[in-house]
Amino acid sequence: MGDPAGIGGEIILKALPLLLLSKKSLPVIIGDYSIINAHLRNHAIQIQKPNFKGFMEGQNSDVEFMDAGLLKDSRFGIIDPLYGQASYHYIIEALKLVFLGEASAIVTCPISKASLQRAGISFPGHTEILAHFGGVTDYIMMMANRSMRVSLVTIHIPLKEVPEKITAERVFKCITITHHSLKAYWDIGNPYIKVCGLNPHAGEQGIIGSEEDAIRGAINRAKSIGIRAEGPFPADTLFHSADCDAYVAMYHDQGLIPVKTMDFRKTVNITLGLPFVRTSPGHGTGFDIAGKGIADPSGLIEAYRTAEEMCIKTS
Repeated sequence: MGDPAGIGGEIILKALPLLLLSKKSLPVIIGDYSIINAHLRNHAIQIQKPNFKGFMEGQNSDVEFMDAGLLKDSRFGIIDPLYGQASYHYIIEALKLVFLGEASAIVTCPISKASLQRAGISFPGHTEILAHFGGVTDYIMMMANRSMRVSLVTIHIPLKEVPEKITAERVFKCITITHHSLKAYWDIGNPYIKVCGLNPHAGEQGIIGSEEDAIRGAINRAKSIGIRAEGPFPADTLFHSADCDAYVAMYHDQGLIPVKTMDFRKTVNITLGLPFVRTSPGHGTGFDIAGKGIADPSGLIEAYRTAEEMCIKTS
């Protein structure tokens, strides 16, 4: 469900009718039923109430629901440590299902990093939590839609810290994890990857910064093991034509601006390198519209379908 104060519960309810049509998988919702009830009471959400009782009572149902029972009331659009703790609890329960083999993938609705931190949870976000409990240190964030895929060398760090994190090893890992995932999850036999520079004009041969030396070294190393990677390219002109299987960007906004501009509603956040499939809508908690019944479920629908497709490719 993500953060209970956000739009997670609403977009789940709105997405369910379409998700259930495919019959490729059975959704298991993890959250607080009090939040679901609050959204169902909202006159703006006009859907037929699904049968949620199967998971707890062993009945046949349209949808299985794990009620955390942490919240007695609903408040939307707020930062609250209780809601941060609830968000964290939902993630942990989802991990248990995956590790026990009772679920094939995790699709996460957005969480509030501020609420998470006020709850005393030190992880910056979903990705870092899942990587920690997944036992991996080499993982990357990819943002993808039907037109473009972008992997990120660095993610949730201040911009001033980015240059020191651009090392040949980090860039190489991002390229190789992207390459492996394109083959495994998208069935692309020989992926073609384009890599951004960090500086304007990709450093212009060392005139505008030297980080491109490390990037170039990583690309050459990737090429030496048979990966089709090219660059570093100036980022201001690289994305105007989606002519490769994936891009590798050096930092958060460099990669996310073009992919979200291309198709914001259906952009999906995918964590690559985990021992399980994880996707998420490419948007945030929507605190400004939470509880108003106007949230768009397109991102969640696309995230769920992406997770289904990835599971099918690897099954």
